Amino acid sequence: MDAASPPRSRGPLGWLRRFRRCQRAVAAVEMALAAPVLIGLLLGTLDVGWLLLAEYKLQRASATLADLIARDRQINERAIADSFKALAAITTPFDLGAQGRALVSSIRDDSGRTPRILWQRQSQSGITVTSRIGSPGQIANLDGLIDLERGESVIVAEIFYRFDPLVGFVVAKPRTLYYAWVATPRYGSLETVLP
Repeated sequence: MDAASPPRSRGPLGWLRRFRRCQRAVAAVEMALAAPVLIGLLLGTLDVGWLLLAEYKLQRASATLADLIARDRQINERAIADSFKALAAITTPFDLGAQGRALVSSIRDDSGRTPRILWQRQSQSGITVTSRIGSPGQIANLDGLIDLERGESVIVAEIFYRFDPLVGFVVAKPRTLYYAWVATPRYGSLETVLP
């Protein structure tokens, strides 16, 4: 036996003492135990991050759409179509034209109790949806959005998007995201859309 090697344990449990002192492959065992946890954290972060980015982009898109419509003195079909086109740049990398739909509505409350939808337009392409506030001519369902005073009018922009998870680890299945934004017309009521 040379001076550098440890003395051999003798007796029936000598192999157990040697096994306990052995440091070979400890890093590999630690990595094997930690890797699933680290991979799970990475996949979960990707899923949640992708969902948060989609929510942020879609919320900004609804706010921008309502603001673009509300800033004109008079509104026409071309201005509305151009506003819908602008949403593609705002929602990138999420394809609103293929997996979503944007709607914009003008609402006025003449009586102080029954806000009515004066007109409504939706983007040309995307998923099939129905406005959550109602259809033109109907009483608007503004629960939780805004309370209108007598004679007040607003523009409501709604965004629907069919969200597909990036990985599917934490956010397991597709879901439809919905955002609505209310803006007050700056220069008038925007009660009609000019051709």
